[in-house]
Amino acid sequence: MGILNGPMDRAADALASIESGREETIKLSRAIIRLSKNAIHAMHTGGDPSEDIDAMSKKIDALLEAAEDPFILSSGPVQDCMCEYSEAVILRSIVTEAPVPDHMSLRVSPSSWVLGACDCEGELRRMVMSKLMDGDLEGAKHLFSLMEDVHEQIMQLDVADPIAPVRRKQDIARGIMDRTRSDMLNAVLSSRKG
Repeated sequence: MGILNGPMDRAADALASIESGREETIKLSRAIIRLSKNAIHAMHTGGDPSEDIDAMSKKIDALLEAAEDPFILSSGPVQDCMCEYSEAVILRSIVTEAPVPDHMSLRVSPSSWVLGACDCEGELRRMVMSKLMDGDLEGAKHLFSLMEDVHEQIMQLDVADPIAPVRRKQDIARGIMDRTRSDMLNAVLSSRKG
């Protein structure tokens, strides 16, 4: 009998379990990201994202079960899909003016939740632009006011990059807000001329 046999077998079994959990979480992560894209697309086209969001919630349950090990839970695929899930749920709450669920109720990491919230600003810009292209200035103004509220809160975040890369998102958000504000100003001035 080798010196390491018992401990080595237990470590090998534990690593095999981690690997199995990792493979399952990668599969679930991809499914969650697909559902998030579908939900966000539905919101842009006037559809109902509820079915996709409910399916994501169930997949998050399965993901958390598969990702018991901290190594898996903190991995890129898991955090990425949690960010996408957060973005879809937060965006739906913003545009329907429902209470925004926090990271604990969504069962995601705080960094994924924050990054998902940051990504909502770009989606809100797309919605504002759609309203403007449809000639719905009042609808665009309303969405823009929601976007300004989100932007203000994003810009107040002060988080170290190793915790969550918020500064890069803030730089992107600043550019998105500047372009949208300019587009809104042009639309308002054009409406006054007409």
